[in-house]
Amino acid sequence: MTAAQGPDAVLFDLDGTLLDTPGAIAGVLARVLERTGRPDVADDRIRATVGKPLGAVFAELTGLPEEHPDVTTAVALFRDLFREEVVPKAADLVFPGIPELLGRLRAEGRRTAICTSKIRASALELLEPAGLLDAFDAVVCHGMAPRGKPHPDLALLAARSVDVPPGRCVVVGDAVDDIRMAAAAGIPAIGVTYGVATRHQLTEAGAGAVADTVEELAQTLAPARAHQSPHL
Repeated sequence: MTAAQGPDAVLFDLDGTLLDTPGAIAGVLARVLERTGRPDVADDRIRATVGKPLGAVFAELTGLPEEHPDVTTAVALFRDLFREEVVPKAADLVFPGIPELLGRLRAEGRRTAICTSKIRASALELLEPAGLLDAFDAVVCHGMAPRGKPHPDLALLAARSVDVPPGRCVVVGDAVDDIRMAAAAGIPAIGVTYGVATRHQLTEAGAGAVADTVEELAQTLAPARAHQSPHL
C-alpha cells in the first residue's frame, strides 16, 4: 500500500481493541478459578492471559492439559458467567470513538473484519448488543482456521474473507499475540495501548505503529496520515 492510500482492509481484534472488556474478563476468570478450587492465582498472571483462547487460558492458569475435564468445566463456567454479567453491558463497553472510526472506514470504501481468539458464538454475542456487527464485512474467530493466534492462519483467513491481499491489509490489536500473528502473516500491524499490552511489548512484537487512544488510531489509519509510519 502507498502512504497516500493507506490500507484497503483493517482487521480488528475484539477484546481490548474495540471493547473495554479485559478487566471484566479478568474478573470472571478470577471468580471461575475461585469456584473451581484455585483461589490463589495472582491477578497479574490472570490479566496476562486475556485475549487467548479460553482452553489455553485455563490450562496455563491451572497447569493442566487443555483436554483435562477441569479445564473443560472452567471454560463452560466462564462462558456462563460472562454471558450473564458482561454481555448485557456490551454497548457501554465500546471504546469511545470506535463506532465513528468504523463508520468512516466503511465510508472510505475500506473493508473491515474482526479477527479474534473468541469462538464465533462468543464474538457475536458481544458484537450484536454492542451495535457493531453491521460494521464488519467478516467475523473471523478461533476455530475457523487450523491454528489460532499468534500463528498467521486467522489473519490470512480474514484477508481472504474480505478479498484483499494480505499486504494491503493492516491488523489492529492490543495484545502481543495480535502483533505476532500479523508479522507471521506478512501483514503490517498497529498496536493499541489502551488494552492489555504496553507500547514496549507491542513494538518488540513487531508493531509498525502504536496508538495510545482511539483518536490516535484513527489518525494512523487515515490515508493522509499513513506516511507517519514507515511500515504502513
